[in-house]
Amino acid sequence: MSNYKIVIIHDDLPDNDPLIAELEIKYGRGSVKLIKKSQEGLDYVLENLNQKIIVILDLNFKTGEPSGVQVFEDIRKKTSLVYVLIWTSSDIADINKDDLKSMINNDALGLLSSTDDVDKILNMVDLAAHRLDTRVSSALEDWINSQPELDRTKPYITSKEGKTYNLNQILEEVRLQTPFGMQTEKNILLLAIDMLVENEESKNGEV
Repeated sequence: MSNYKIVIIHDDLPDNDPLIAELEIKYGRGSVKLIKKSQEGLDYVLENLNQKIIVILDLNFKTGEPSGVQVFEDIRKKTSLVYVLIWTSSDIADINKDDLKSMINNDALGLLSSTDDVDKILNMVDLAAHRLDTRVSSALEDWINSQPELDRTKPYITSKEGKTYNLNQILEEVRLQTPFGMQTEKNILLLAIDMLVENEESKNGEV
């Protein structure tokens, strides 16, 4: 499971925290990146959207740094493919209502407390990993990786605007959620549904 990058953005978490060790045991050495400044964390995520990223994001940072909610909202402005777990030392009842509303409206995967044990956090990361694996982009990645390397760089599809993409570029567009990538993802889903319907009709003897 080393194809995931788990990015922890937290200014008070020590480098030797047990959570980091447990995540690396489960997801592979080098799979976890701890970043202690929220802006640096945001920059890293936005510069690596072609990877499978799960973010564990602290809610509060020192003065002068963007808050966890600001970082979360900025990630969502660019992509919905990054799963974000909000980690806070505050009681949920004490979290600003507008911040909570933003987390809900922008699809935060979960809200973790600093008092939660490591197993609970690992389970939430597992859920994020499962959701990443069941997205169209993951199935597309598996199929593209099964193709000969030379075939991945050949022209494969041309958009309505006349731009040609190879398989590697198609995957990148889907991961970055560009307009072309989102339309391609939708088309793949529609095609899969059509094929399932045709298969069921065939089984039932319908023409």
